[in-house]
This record gives sequence, C-alpha cells and structure tokens, in this order.
Amino acid sequence: MMIARSRQVALALTVVLAAGAACQAKDQRPPAGGQHAPSAARGFTLVASGDILPHTSVIDRARFDADGAGHDFRPMLSGIRSVVAPADLALCHMETVYGADGVYTGHPVFQSPPEIAAGLAATGYDGCSTASEHSLDAGSEGIRRTLDALDRAGVRHTGSARTEQEARTVTLLRAGQAQVAHLAYTYGTAVSPYPPDQSWSVNLIDEARIVADARAARTAGADVVVVSLHWGTEWQENPDEQQVALARSLTASRSGGRPDIDLILGTHAHVPQAYEKVNGTWVVYGMGDQIAGEMSGR
Repeated sequence: MMIARSRQVALALTVVLAAGAACQAKDQRPPAGGQHAPSAARGFTLVASGDILPHTSVIDRARFDADGAGHDFRPMLSGIRSVVAPADLALCHMETVYGADGVYTGHPVFQSPPEIAAGLAATGYDGCSTASEHSLDAGSEGIRRTLDALDRAGVRHTGSARTEQEARTVTLLRAGQAQVAHLAYTYGTAVSPYPPDQSWSVNLIDEARIVADARAARTAGADVVVVSLHWGTEWQENPDEQQVALARSLTASRSGGRPDIDLILGTHAHVPQAYEKVNGTWVVYGMGDQIAGEMSGR
C-alpha cells in the first residue's frame, strides 16, 4: 500500500482539503449549452484540525484572573484564525468535556473550561466532533455542559448527544452552496461507563452503523458526507491495521454508484499520521493535536 507521508504538516492545522468535496457527490460536467455547473458542484474549501485536549498547563495558560474563574482561549488560537476563518467550512475535534463552578482538570480525567467554546467560535470554526474516549469523563452532565456551551457559541457539534432524539439527528452544515453532513465516532470511552439507559450518548465506531448513518445523511439532504473517527494507536505515526482495514471498508461502501462517505478525518494519535486516497476517497488517518499540553507516549 502506498501511503503519502504527512510529517511536514504542522500540528496546528494538520489537514486541509481545498476542494472538490462536492466532486464525488455530484457530476461536474457542464450542462448542454455551455452553462456553468451548479455552484454546489464547483466545490468548496474545508479546513479540519486535530485534537483539542486542554491539559492543566493549557488551562493555566488561558486563565486571566487570580482565582481561576475566568479563561480566554482566543490568544492561543489566534495564530490560525487567518486559515480557519476564511474557509467555507472549518471543523475541529473537541476531545474533552467541560467542567462547572471553576473545577477544571487536565489529566487523566478531563474537564475543561467552557470558555473554550467561545474561543473556537472566534477563531472561525463552524463545527466540532465530540466523540472521544473522554466524552464520558463527567458523565451525562459533562456532555450536557459541553454541548450547551458550544450551542451558546454558535458552534455545531456531532458525536455525543444530550437526548436520544439529538443522537438520531443529522448534523448538516452549509459550505458554499453545498450541504455537508458531519458524523463522528470513537473507538470507546476510557474512564466512565455509559449513564443508565443512555447508550446513545456517545457514538461508538461500528462499520454497519457508520454506513447506515451516512446513507441516512444523504436522505436528509447531504451533498457531502464527512466522517470523523477517533481511532488508531497513540504516538504511532503510521496508521495501525484496524485503521487501514476500516478505511478500506468504509470507502468501498457505495449507493447508486457513488461513495457513501466522501472524506474521513482521524483523531486520537496525538501525532500527524499519513493521508491517502482509498477507493478514490481521501482518508486522513490522524491530524495530530491542535491544543494540548506536554505529553510523553514513547
């Protein structure tokens, strides 16, 4: 298997697909008479970045008052705003949940300041995946606080849910003239079990379910389907066997002659991993970290 290495890509913005995301979804040949193809078929710019994982050092850096009650994440994100904000669609990965009453922790159980949501909005992010092994670090209340804060900031989200109905609702985002469905899943949850009777609260990776959700997103009106996967082996620069096998299976899935999934974005490894086209579909195995403190995994 030939894999294009992505070692040269910076941590801050590991992937950036400028482009023809709508190309797979629509026939781009101009209609008879020389008229232009519909604008939805002309493509759009999409920016995506890696894990937002505020360790204690990051939380301390964002603090702006002595008692730790106020935080501002805009300064540490300001350097990438010129890339994120102009994109037709910008997606992040919010790996942690938010804490309450000034009680914030950075490792191993993460509860981040909710002000980070405003920082993401100010940077230009339109939506974030929220399915990770830390999604249940504070139980269902952590999910509620996180999604409430993202809602207040105007940042869309997918991968975790406050209600079963929300879990079943497709997250559709506008990118130029295209409707983009954003789906997200994690390999598991590391710290806490699911709250009672809330198995829907965090999306787990399941090939059949991902394909079914992608097809449902098409039915809901999606021109393009983007899938975020929290997967792989931490600190390993090469995608592992499970990543490669799942990527092959998912990208091979088709309905009516077109791929069910148009783009796969990977998180969790904490280092940039390779990206390549698999069955004609771009797969970014790992986007590194967008925000994180010092870690040692070697």
